[in-house]
Amino acid sequence: MTEGTLSRGEDVYYDPYDYEVDTNAQAVWRRLRDEAPLYWNEKFGFFALSRYDDVLRAVLDVDTFSSAHGTVLEMMAPEWGALPMMIFMDPPEHSWHRRLVSRAFTARTVAALEERVTRLCAQLLDPFVGIGGFDYVDQFGAIVPPTMILALLGFPEGFEDEWRRGIDHMFHLEQGEAGMRSEEVLLAEEQLDRGDVIGAGGALGSGVYQALPELLARRRRDPQDDLLSALVHTELDADGERRPLSDMEIFSFVQLIAIAGTETVARLLGWVAVLLDQHPDQRELLITEPGLIPNAIEECLRFEAPSPVNGRWVTKDAEFQGEVVPKDSKLLLLNGSANRDEHHFPEADRFDVRRHIDRQLSFGYGAHFCIGAALARLEGQVALRETLRRFPHWQVDHDRAEMVRTSTVRGYAKVPITF
Repeated sequence: MTEGTLSRGEDVYYDPYDYEVDTNAQAVWRRLRDEAPLYWNEKFGFFALSRYDDVLRAVLDVDTFSSAHGTVLEMMAPEWGALPMMIFMDPPEHSWHRRLVSRAFTARTVAALEERVTRLCAQLLDPFVGIGGFDYVDQFGAIVPPTMILALLGFPEGFEDEWRRGIDHMFHLEQGEAGMRSEEVLLAEEQLDRGDVIGAGGALGSGVYQALPELLARRRRDPQDDLLSALVHTELDADGERRPLSDMEIFSFVQLIAIAGTETVARLLGWVAVLLDQHPDQRELLITEPGLIPNAIEECLRFEAPSPVNGRWVTKDAEFQGEVVPKDSKLLLLNGSANRDEHHFPEADRFDVRRHIDRQLSFGYGAHFCIGAALARLEGQVALRETLRRFPHWQVDHDRAEMVRTSTVRGYAKVPITF
């Protein structure tokens, strides 16, 4: 493990690009909370916060800790020129976009999807009954979220596998290399500048956007009950004017929703399989008391956050732990560490599906609270419920399990199980 510098705790090193650090993240974060709650990494030029109260404070203060310079470490810059996604905006611009997208994620809309998620899980899981095992992520957990998200958007069936594998390619980072895919991001920016919205989508790793022009044209002629129809027929006030969305804005909405809804839920379901294998007593509770499943998903999210690192740009000097984080610094908010802070969660390292959780930070909080959180929770709850109905006991083959390697999401790409 390479050495680095800290504001305190000189022998502790946190590097989001280091495979060893990523594999042992919880142990590293524990030491950060204890020895360097405000951490400085000289090699990559960022500060990091690891304690619950500090992370929550920064999440809530969108004026001081901005998302408008990017939220992924290797992409953050003083002048942000990448895709105009809602996640890379601050209020009030962010608020306007959020109001639009929230139309697809109302409580009523999400609740209506439960039957559809249940059918999908049954369709995927039933063929594995009686065969002794399968890869819980690659053959199940990574298929559910893109299928549901693309259906919510209004894409026809058939794009799910291509889309999720394109996202895997885009997110993957080789050992020690910061800034992978930067060439693709730059190419996408150039294509957007030329107005080539569909080409930009291809540059970012998936040909799914080739279907967008025709789909948008169809929805303009014949609206359906999906998000694409809502996007092409929406006129909202922006700076006092009513106007339709541009193709670039629609592209950005589609990409953000599809990426966020695919990657994080796939990682969540991988953790569900691993954590319940590691804690069979807690799995037995869920078998005998299925009513605990919703809280079990919350505990999985708390215990191992699928998206444990979020970047912010510091717009003015800010003090944490008696030290100043200077203006124009890059600051990483380690919500995956905050969720294990024993100052907020008693016995934080104990996995407990009965735990009272007032506020875990895996979905963020405040203005940037994950807009798809209700759908992610629904998918997790239904997937776990349907899994336990068919396979109440399983064992993970850890020798063949593989982790995803990115600077932002954390979890498994492959989780072979036997039963």
